[in-house]
Amino acid sequence: MGRVAKDFTVVPSGADENIISERSDPARFAVEAAAMKAREVGARFPSEIVIGADTVVSVDGKIIGKPADYGDAKQILKTLSGTRHKVITGVAVYKGDENKLITGYEITLVKFRELTDADIEEYLAKEEYADKAGAYAIQSVGDRFVEGMKGDYDNVVGFPVKRVKKLLERFFLPEFEMDITDIALPRKWAVGRAENLVVFVPEAVYGDRVKVRMVKKVKSFSYGEVIDTVKPSPFRTEPECPYFGKCGGCAFQNLSYAKQLEIKEKYLLTTFRKIGGIDINADVELFPIIPSPDIFYYRNKMEFAFGTEDGRVCLGLRERASPFSSYVKNCISLEECFIFSPAVKSIFPVFLEFARKTGLEAYNPRSGKGFFRHLVLREGKNTGQLMAVLVTRSGGVPDVTGLAKSLAGKVSSMWWMENNRISDVVSFEKKHHLYGSPWIEERLDGRTFRIHPQSFFQPNTRAAQLMYGRIRENLEGMSAKRILGLYCGTGAIEISLSGAAEEVEGMDSEAGNINNARVNCRLNGVKNCRFHQGYVEDLLKSAAFKSADAVIVDPPRAGLAPRAMKNVLAVDAPVIIYVSCNPAALARDAAVLENTGYKMKKLYCADFFPHTTHMESMAVFEKS
Repeated sequence: MGRVAKDFTVVPSGADENIISERSDPARFAVEAAAMKAREVGARFPSEIVIGADTVVSVDGKIIGKPADYGDAKQILKTLSGTRHKVITGVAVYKGDENKLITGYEITLVKFRELTDADIEEYLAKEEYADKAGAYAIQSVGDRFVEGMKGDYDNVVGFPVKRVKKLLERFFLPEFEMDITDIALPRKWAVGRAENLVVFVPEAVYGDRVKVRMVKKVKSFSYGEVIDTVKPSPFRTEPECPYFGKCGGCAFQNLSYAKQLEIKEKYLLTTFRKIGGIDINADVELFPIIPSPDIFYYRNKMEFAFGTEDGRVCLGLRERASPFSSYVKNCISLEECFIFSPAVKSIFPVFLEFARKTGLEAYNPRSGKGFFRHLVLREGKNTGQLMAVLVTRSGGVPDVTGLAKSLAGKVSSMWWMENNRISDVVSFEKKHHLYGSPWIEERLDGRTFRIHPQSFFQPNTRAAQLMYGRIRENLEGMSAKRILGLYCGTGAIEISLSGAAEEVEGMDSEAGNINNARVNCRLNGVKNCRFHQGYVEDLLKSAAFKSADAVIVDPPRAGLAPRAMKNVLAVDAPVIIYVSCNPAALARDAAVLENTGYKMKKLYCADFFPHTTHMESMAVFEKS
């Protein structure tokens, strides 16, 4: 304690941590216990700053506290023998006369050697175990017990000095009350104002009035953490998902869906004004945002990550990023996913059991070490067919055929992919088909589409069907002879437009997408669509593509590269329909089109991604 403050007094707390009922989360328990201790002592010394701390040991998510007696201590050490366990210290800083409290915690991973009864009894004879979480003092057992450690040594001793210093720094930061008046998309942070500063408040909800501590200032704006919700927003809702707030998959499950749609529509218009310099006025027909037909279980594809929790392989999604701490890509272990499918509940246990039996570790994107990387799941929302793709580093996986057999009846298709890239991305360097069909099928707009592991297909099937209908509505009355579809993926848009023109030509750089598109044409008896593999910038140079009645552009998130835009303009089509998942890219490219002879006539927005910051938008341009 002397490393934190020169003058201090140690005061035992009379708080009874046994009354804390929530014990499923060891870190939360430790923090609640520390806060209880700080409040109890702070009530006796209201004008003083009180630091409360509580340390627990956790193995496989179970809390191990201080031993009751010699026998209990012996059993605890036997339990820890040969394990990797967590030492967690919750810390609370409290001042009673201001009712001011901040909390935090520190986690250190400790790996014990295999301990003999003689090792345990020799240590217990020193009688140092009585007041120690986990029944040991690391400064006494040293290398004899400890094989390895990752994290703060002081934390294992019982007082995380660095964490306490950081909390004390935050304790003296300025605090303000403010109204949350906006959401900063695509960052997904709530926005308020204090002392003429824009303040980003990640934990708040649009419409809240909150008490905020200014944690970090950057030029003309600041970041604030919520101390208290003074008046909850009328738009607040209870999240369906128990992992909301930790997992990075969703941003707005605690915000009403109607308000989500309103915020996204406003963001689209603001982006056109700020980035494209375009005010959407009476000359542009603005359509109301199209809600997703399903606001849960809507995604037909998810890329889940393997990680490590309590020393064991886990499976879930990466943690939510925060401006208050460095993003280390920890995996949040999940048992279900409310934006993908109920199938997660039955599929995850099979892969976890398999991974844990191999003894191989999960891939760590920070160190570049580990074997199990991702699990990609694809589901036909209108067919019920499910594909599972296991992504690992290269190397022999024990009994992958046994894994495939254990998934029989649960999936329609099973693949194993090898990926040796350092970055934390899903990449299929080597493909091994293990079970079932090489593809699954999906139904969209009355047609059947085959989906392979690498196929591009809009991730919200039913919302995509609505958007594709809007595209058809804009083309069906023009008696088009030829439509060009750029960045066509597996041809869903082009095939849906086969009745709106004499011929439809699709282009995509991925050979797999083009092959799938051609197969999808045959499956649906479509004979007037042709597909070409190559980069749009190169294919459009050909004289064969120098004219069209309409061009449909659905580019990657970055939008049209300058050379692609130049060649699109050279086609000189009367109509260009631009579909985008990135409003900023669409606004930028819309400004280019408006400056080169096109006028935007219609603007659509569709919510393909409920509870996230993402959306789909579409603009219709006509040659002026």
